Amino acid sequence: GNMMGEELAKWVLLAYGLFMTTLVAGVVYGWQSFRAVFIAEGVLSEGCDADSADGECPSQAKELGLIFACGAWSVQACRMVTGLVRDRYGTRVCVVGVMLTVAVGIVLLAVSPPQSLAVFCVGYFLLGIGAGVQLCMQSISMLFGEYQGAASATLSGAFTLSAVIPLACAEAIKSVASDDDGGTASSYADARGGVLSAWCVTVVVFAASAMWLMPRGGEFRESVRYLVGERGGDEKNKREEKKNDDEDDEEDGDDESHERAPANAAKAANGHRRAPHEGKSAREQLVSLDFILLAAWFTVMLLPTNYFIISVGDQLEGMGDDDGEITRGFQLVWVISTVLSPIAGYSADVVGRGSTMTFAMGCYAASFAMLGFGGDGGGGLSLKAQWLNFVCFNVGRLWVFSMYFVSVGRLFGFRHYGTLAGAGLLLSAMSTPLAVPMHQSGVDGGFGESNLASAMICLGLTPYTVGWAWRREITEEGMRGFPAR
Repeated sequence: GNMMGEELAKWVLLAYGLFMTTLVAGVVYGWQSFRAVFIAEGVLSEGCDADSADGECPSQAKELGLIFACGAWSVQACRMVTGLVRDRYGTRVCVVGVMLTVAVGIVLLAVSPPQSLAVFCVGYFLLGIGAGVQLCMQSISMLFGEYQGAASATLSGAFTLSAVIPLACAEAIKSVASDDDGGTASSYADARGGVLSAWCVTVVVFAASAMWLMPRGGEFRESVRYLVGERGGDEKNKREEKKNDDEDDEEDGDDESHERAPANAAKAANGHRRAPHEGKSAREQLVSLDFILLAAWFTVMLLPTNYFIISVGDQLEGMGDDDGEITRGFQLVWVISTVLSPIAGYSADVVGRGSTMTFAMGCYAASFAMLGFGGDGGGGLSLKAQWLNFVCFNVGRLWVFSMYFVSVGRLFGFRHYGTLAGAGLLLSAMSTPLAVPMHQSGVDGGFGESNLASAMICLGLTPYTVGWAWRREITEEGMRGFPAR
């Protein structure tokens, strides 16, 4: 008998995909939360001046920035590897492997000696590999036909939402440590071990659940059929099973099926727009000008993104945020901004990608202006008004990431999605290490110059988004015989 209808199965899978993505994919970006507890515990504080009155410690600030950079680098670079694994060995293998790798990273962060920079860096690097889960879940959006953009952006949103996990861990560590005995360094270390171990156990348990909920191949229709109950008896199921065996679970199975089964032709018209580069080999897609420009745009945009995240805690402290209250606000806004991610995908579906990208860059430039271009945070907004900045930055960042993932699907289809999205992410990882010297020069001599440079980068990219993307969309729509919009 049927366990559940196909509609319901789609939503169950989407919910499961969102949960798994939240649990591990973007946790690296909960850095402000980890940083606060690490500072409270005195992690990497060896080189600090014990009697400096304001508790500022440049060497600690720089080393902590390095830990984040390791994670931010692996979030980008390792998605190439996980993308290839997904395209080659299927979703199930990939998700389980990634989750177990993350579990190892969490253990390292839990047991690392407070002064060991290397163990923290390796642990945080492994944590970043969790981003591969989001890449695997991304093709769930295929099940949603013409709402593909919105579903895809919602999954990117879960990536953002995962900053809630470090936020929760940090609050738990604080409360355990202060209950213990007034919050000494050793009680912080014990709390870190306990709380992170609990998170690790959760990750392992859900890795096990992926064994039966994730499809063997790349197609989530397999999982839908599994949830509906294989012997739904109707012919369509059998035909699809057979089709999938013939095609060896090929990603793009759904196009071929429309061409073969005229019954589906009506659905094809509204359900699936053919991407301009569909049907080319992965290599042809990788060297197309469209891909090179998209990847270049994304790479350059990630430099201001990572620089902002590394430095925002230190910049706010420079403005007088001593108890870290406003920095916590940054993480809260980060998490709440998730609500907007379906809107980002929707605006790409409706307004067009070019204008949506331009909007994202405007948000970035504005948020750096609010931090201030002056020597010592001068010229920016006051500390209390930084909430505006957080909102601006998070909206911009959501839009940038959603635009990238939506554009790859839109321009190239989903057959080589893992490879293409991963290649762009790998390229973009190249710009991440540059954020480290920008941060360090800021720690030493004020952040104004780096802020100004970041805003300039965003403004410098407008010709691409306005000119190329707009022209591209009009010709693309014309080619497909869709009304240009």
